[in-house]
Amino acid sequence: MYLFRGILACVLAGSSWGSGHLSGQAASSFSGDPSAGRRLFVERGCLRCHSIWGNGGTLGPDFAVVGAGRSMQQLAGLFWNHTPRMIETVRQRGFSWPTFTEAELADIISYVYYVKLFDERGDPQLGERWFAAKRCVECHAVGPVGGRVGPPLDGYARYVAPLMLAQGMWNHGPAMQSQQATRGVPIPVFAGREMADLQAYIRSASSLRRRLVVFLQAPDLKNGEQLFTSKGCIQCHGPGGRGTAFAPDLRTATQRLRVSEIAGELWNHSSQMSAAMRARGIAFPRFQGTEMADVIAFLYYLRFNETGGDVTAGHLVFTSKGCANCHAPEVGTAIGPDLARSEAVRTALSLATAMWNHAPAMYDHVQTRRIEWPRFEGNEMRDLADYLRTRPVRNP
Repeated sequence: MYLFRGILACVLAGSSWGSGHLSGQAASSFSGDPSAGRRLFVERGCLRCHSIWGNGGTLGPDFAVVGAGRSMQQLAGLFWNHTPRMIETVRQRGFSWPTFTEAELADIISYVYYVKLFDERGDPQLGERWFAAKRCVECHAVGPVGGRVGPPLDGYARYVAPLMLAQGMWNHGPAMQSQQATRGVPIPVFAGREMADLQAYIRSASSLRRRLVVFLQAPDLKNGEQLFTSKGCIQCHGPGGRGTAFAPDLRTATQRLRVSEIAGELWNHSSQMSAAMRARGIAFPRFQGTEMADVIAFLYYLRFNETGGDVTAGHLVFTSKGCANCHAPEVGTAIGPDLARSEAVRTALSLATAMWNHAPAMYDHVQTRRIEWPRFEGNEMRDLADYLRTRPVRNP
């Protein structure tokens, strides 16, 4: 969850993540291994055209940006939409078209998803402004500046991203907010990337002598899933964070917010959540180590394996996008395989893998016949996959 110093350089160099990666725990609830996906991203040449947070090629979009808020199948559809341009670029530059197994494509997409957990550094000058404007300076010191009502914040200078700061604020929230009410100090509210800016200011102004970044292990999705239950989050936010009458659907936050923004939102709502939990007799949860990072990682991946496609909508996609003209012998000319008989439709990911690997041949055929390249928006890829899995097999 934390933006390690040089982490993107590690991606470019193809070196290891260090001691922390998602290892095997992604296998049960979450498809793909981001660590393996990072390796494939380099080995298969994706880095020639695409970047991660601005590090890499510039011919294609930055994958740290395009993965925001999309499910695995939506990302697969996005990849497909840009395939013609990618094929043309690959051929012009003399590269071979990269192919993937189903497991490898899951790793690649999981990696694209995973890099969104990292965040850009904040602006220390803006952070200094927020430190004063939100009156943090009246109670907390950074370096020689600030009050002594609360503990100094210099220790957080070990980290680049604000998650540990957010965790500390959360754990001490009830006491801090009680103190603020007593002193007549309004509880600060954070918007946008202000938490990232504040963290950047702490790093720049802290008197901490050892300023080396702490290399924490990467978030553990399975642990985050377990913590979501054991800390009582599930009692208000429901299974899978889908929301209840007591609290909202948490998946929407991961669709639109960066990690630093989520950190601010956690603080903004901590007072209200604390009061609501007391009213329901639920203990206010506190987090240690990387537990908050694990929970946020779990929430980020909730949409990764999103299911529940619309078969009727998928049938419409199959016909309106022209798929039936080549892949339904009873309708078209059977130029491509009958997808009702194909192993490619066993899962949504297997369909995406088959489409990717055969994209150059399909592109040439589309060019020859002057057919418009089909594009998938929203959940159309998911709906199509569900329809094809239920489509009856016709006798030849």
